[in-house]
Amino acid sequence: MICDGHMSDTMTTTFDEETTAAIAAFAELDFDTAMQALRAEADYDRERDQWISSYIEENGGGADDAQYDALHAEAKTTPEFAQFMDTVRRELLDYFGVTDDQLDCVIVLRHDDSDELWAEVNRRRTALGTGEVRGDL
Repeated sequence: MICDGHMSDTMTTTFDEETTAAIAAFAELDFDTAMQALRAEADYDRERDQWISSYIEENGGGADDAQYDALHAEAKTTPEFAQFMDTVRRELLDYFGVTDDQLDCVIVLRHDDSDELWAEVNRRRTALGTGEVRGDL
């Protein structure tokens, strides 16, 4: 994880090191960049989910939970998936005008995506004067 951020202020909830770095880095983004990074991540997530769903349908449909989970995991290991996501990522970075690091930070934040996390993000953003954001775009 490349999210570089300054570690100021103490947190009210404990997060792992990667999430703590993502919170700090995201808190420092100006409001417009933060919103663009959130939008880029939402599209990234949607594209990823659509590709995986298509893969599952094309390879047996996942008739039961175990088969579905196996196909879901398998989909993410294919070279086609990696190539597709690389292309999507480059297009989204260009379209939304954000960096790899900024997108990665939001991906990490979405991995937790709890009310506590977004409260901490906004506590820090308020303290820095960068403006509160909604985590549920």
